[in-house]
Amino acid sequence: MTRHQHHRQNSELFDGMPNSTGDPAPSTTPLRKKPLLILLSSFLLLALVAGTFASLAASRSMARSGGRDTTAHGVLRAACSSTLYPELCYSSIADHPSLLATITDQKDVIHGAINLSRTAVENSYFRVQKLRAARDGALPAREGEALHDCLEMFDETLDELREADAGLAGYVPGGDSKSLAQHAADLKTLLSAAMTNQESCLDGFSHDAHDRQLRAGLKGAITHVSHMCSNALAMVVNMTDVDIAAAEASEELRARGHHRKLLDGGPYGVDAEDGLPSWMSEGDRRLLQANTVMADAVVAADGSGDYRTVSAAVAAAPVKSSKRYVIRIKAGTYKENVEVPKKKTNIMFVGDDRRTTIITGSLNVVDGSTTFKSATVAAVGEQFLARDLTFRNTAGPSKHQAVALRVGSDRSAFYRCDIVAYQDTLYVHSLRQFFRDCYISGTVDFIFG
Repeated sequence: MTRHQHHRQNSELFDGMPNSTGDPAPSTTPLRKKPLLILLSSFLLLALVAGTFASLAASRSMARSGGRDTTAHGVLRAACSSTLYPELCYSSIADHPSLLATITDQKDVIHGAINLSRTAVENSYFRVQKLRAARDGALPAREGEALHDCLEMFDETLDELREADAGLAGYVPGGDSKSLAQHAADLKTLLSAAMTNQESCLDGFSHDAHDRQLRAGLKGAITHVSHMCSNALAMVVNMTDVDIAAAEASEELRARGHHRKLLDGGPYGVDAEDGLPSWMSEGDRRLLQANTVMADAVVAADGSGDYRTVSAAVAAAPVKSSKRYVIRIKAGTYKENVEVPKKKTNIMFVGDDRRTTIITGSLNVVDGSTTFKSATVAAVGEQFLARDLTFRNTAGPSKHQAVALRVGSDRSAFYRCDIVAYQDTLYVHSLRQFFRDCYISGTVDFIFG
């Protein structure tokens, strides 16, 4: 069609329509009004059909959620507005009608975000597991170890998300003996740890080109999990901050004129009398500071105890113990890598003296370890305690990352300990930890996490 023909067709469409003055434009082709009316009628018919379909779709959506679609969407939008990734927050739940139907308040949205995060972590776990199986024997040692690290951290993440979801279910302001600040601290700690695990997984693939190729293949799914956990954390912070502020205002009103003590500063404080954290039990305070401690097991390199190695004593310790289990480590140098896994809870190491009781290793990145697995001692089981001993990695500065102590134990504490290495000495990986009267030395990033 020429420009002249196109202009002529447009002119024909507008013949007889009002001009800017409101008067009908002069028609040079009155016989063409009928086609114009037919065309306008077609447009109106299409608009009517489209509107009908939209109305049916809206009705079905409302019916699917019991007529609460608008309310649920409004609550969801409001809750997600406090997050760093609001579109992901909103769409991840809105795209699941059965989940959307459960939304009545911000707490429901957080529940949904945590449960969707768990599903995403499970998918990542099976994906990495499948990758390891498919390339069994073909991967360099460090890449295989990095994938194993990821599986370990995904497993810990699932536990943390389950615990966070259970804690959220019990979160009722004024409903139990646990303070709002304690509830908030627990939830924020668990969700922060879940995010840390995702980042630490990817950190294991940062050393060479092959590492980075694996990292690129895993990054999308793992970043998705991290963003989901971030959203849940942001909503928890928003919800608990509002509730704590309301509780403090209410307490202030009740206390006014009665000289009553207001709410304290929360669960992160240190006791002024003994300098130990507020979350530590009275029994553990005594164990850390007593002159003598009764041991459940004794480790001695010379064979005079129950075990010759620290690892053997840990392996023999009870699983998921609710009572403190004390392992005394007699003076000596123990050349081994020790892990206190998450199932070994309430373990305590007691050395004879930090100068004479030494656990030492030399794993490092240059020789093929991941940073995560290079730790001479890794404490993961919750409420781990240690006093009067040295954790050491002797790999040296030329071996790059070589960790002496890695801690991912919630409510763990270290008293009068030496932690000695060169690069990446103390890996404060995640959760709540406390160090007092400890000597920590290194050359580069010697306290990190």
